Amino acid sequence: MRIVVLAVGLVLLSGCVSSEDAGVRAAKMEAQDDASCRQLATGKGADAYTQCRKNLLYYRQQAAVEDQQKAERSRRVSEGLMEMSRSLQSINPPPQEVNVNVTCTFGCR
Repeated sequence: MRIVVLAVGLVLLSGCVSSEDAGVRAAKMEAQDDASCRQLATGKGADAYTQCRKNLLYYRQQAAVEDQQKAERSRRVSEGLMEMSRSLQSINPPPQEVNVNVTCTFGCR
């Protein structure tokens, strides 16, 4: 039971980890994309640079969609685990076996 709750907690917390502001990340990606496309398009003209930037934008959009789908799957798994945890808590534990020691003091055979 504790393991299930711990696992659910870790899944939920994993989405909260972020060391940079979104604007900082976007600026870094912009600079990286610009540098990469300038290097790839060297000697090939402006059309190659433009196509490179379009391709990178498309790949990032696809990655964002995949990330959203993964997050939705994780959310559904988390909800399922929580429901399973609630179901397990509602189950009555089996009766425990009672060990009765009887000492016979009068006329036992």
